[in-house]
Amino acid sequence: MKIVINRALILSQLRANIVAIFSIIVALSGMAYNTWRNEKTEINHSVRIAAFETLKNLGEAQIVVEYLHFQKNRQLGDPVQGWGRMTYIRDLAQVLPAPGPAEAERLWAAWRDNVEGLGTNDEAMVKITDGLQLLRLTTLEILAGLH
Repeated sequence: MKIVINRALILSQLRANIVAIFSIIVALSGMAYNTWRNEKTEINHSVRIAAFETLKNLGEAQIVVEYLHFQKNRQLGDPVQGWGRMTYIRDLAQVLPAPGPAEAERLWAAWRDNVEGLGTNDEAMVKITDGLQLLRLTTLEILAGLH
């Protein structure tokens, strides 16, 4: 059995329905772009929230470090509060794009290795403060790169 293709019929149907075909193509393209844009916007929104929370907690952690080291005030410079801040910062940074998570890990390691020296050892304070500042600058760069 041979199938006969009537080209004239196909062309006439194509001409009669060209607007509908084009409309479907435009609608599907628009829907695909809109879906992509919504996903990108949601990702940027999540990163932005995590970045601002990270910056806020970096500032609060710096206050803990300074009270503990310079004022020798273990109430306002409570190392337990510092541990909580560092853990929260490390968790928040997992939402950030690279190098945010790696910088947060370095900060957490600096805190872990040097917290006992705060108040007596300037080098311990410098290592922790450098980690805080590096993550702060990294987070600001991440925010600046969002669209």
